[in-house]
Amino acid sequence: MSIEDFMKKDFVVIGKNTLVGEAKKILRTSGLDCCIVSSEGNFEGIVKADEILGMNDDLPIGDYIHDVPYTLSPQDTLDEAAVFFLESDMEILPVISEDEIVGVISIFDILDAFTQMAGFGEGGIRLEVDLKDAPGSLKHILDVLYLHSMNVLSVLIYPTEKVGEKVAIIRVEGKSVKELSRILDVNEIHYNSIIKEEKL
Repeated sequence: MSIEDFMKKDFVVIGKNTLVGEAKKILRTSGLDCCIVSSEGNFEGIVKADEILGMNDDLPIGDYIHDVPYTLSPQDTLDEAAVFFLESDMEILPVISEDEIVGVISIFDILDAFTQMAGFGEGGIRLEVDLKDAPGSLKHILDVLYLHSMNVLSVLIYPTEKVGEKVAIIRVEGKSVKELSRILDVNEIHYNSIIKEEKL
């Protein structure tokens, strides 16, 4: 999924000649911890609210602008954005297209996107199973679910501390927890947990 699908196109911008007092007011009104500094559409940097909090209102904001080592393009992926956030101390990052700022994305936007990708909030049944880190191990489970007409909402896989093993979290709709448990037992699929989730 691309940044373009989750970035905000309506965002707070101040000019580099804005006074500290005006920047404080803008940040306070918007409820943001930081904002974009731009001149004629060109990205200049970011100003953080906590760094200007006790500063003289009549000072120019230019002395408090942070250069941002990372910028994103609308076509970048959410994975790339997540890595950038991990490597920086920024709460928002600019999205640049043809040298012009076209949007911003925050760490909370990334979390929201990954939550959607994980199928959280869609209801159904959350199944956690151990997998051998080998071709076909996931396919076997998905084939069993398919044969019993269970629609897969999402699949997440992450490594464990055990070499050669992974854990899959699969969300499905249809069937009851009891029925799904029976199907897995009959097909000798070991599971760690099966939980019914409510739709949010």
